[in-house]
Amino acid sequence: MPRLRTVWHRCWGAVALLLGAALIFFAGLGLTRVPDDMAEERAYRAARLCDTAVTEDCLRPVQATVRGTEIREQPKNQRYDLRLTGPGPVPREVAMGGAEPLLRHLRAGDVVTVIMWREYATAVHKDGVTQYSDDNPEGLPLWSTAIALALLATGLFAACAGGHAVARAPHYAATGLPTRLGKHGVQTIGAVFCAVPAGLFGLWTGPVGVIVLWSVLVGVLLVATRRLDTPNGGRGRHASARAHTRSDTTGR
Repeated sequence: MPRLRTVWHRCWGAVALLLGAALIFFAGLGLTRVPDDMAEERAYRAARLCDTAVTEDCLRPVQATVRGTEIREQPKNQRYDLRLTGPGPVPREVAMGGAEPLLRHLRAGDVVTVIMWREYATAVHKDGVTQYSDDNPEGLPLWSTAIALALLATGLFAACAGGHAVARAPHYAATGLPTRLGKHGVQTIGAVFCAVPAGLFGLWTGPVGVIVLWSVLVGVLLVATRRLDTPNGGRGRHASARAHTRSDTTGR
């Protein structure tokens, strides 16, 4: 039985190690793409309507036909999608972000003008009404950075936990999983959630601000969870010894 438990710890440890390495790789890949995302965002903000020369870097109108719409307005299940049929650059479905001012009034068969920028359908126009979509690169560098940081935290935890399981499989089989593994799991979940406010903070600071705030929040989280390292609210054996000494002195 101990041998079987040893094999089990080595197996899940190897899987966790490989998964962690893959997540770290994708996190690094995501961070390397952030400069390109920033360049794309700047190009979009500088784009203007096409004149005589139509290129991918100008805002070009393309005619399309509405296939249908999907509007769900439940608090936890909101969807505002426009389904289209049109020439090559027009996507078959566009997330509009809301029902007004245009989406709610569109019907299947309506002909609309889609404002394209590169592969993005940035807005839809009909009868003098324009509604902007969620399909644009605005904010992409911020969320690319935040997602990469969340993947990095998860990957580091999985790789470290898996590596220790492989290296110490006989010990784990004899004594069970260490309590610190649960603590590190809590810290990892916290680090993942820290990416959300960091991403929002980046609206004012850019991707560098996302990384800085995430690092600060994770540092605060690690300090706050240090008390989980030892019993008695973070007091080590020396503190316990001092407490016993004070108790003996009071008794005398």
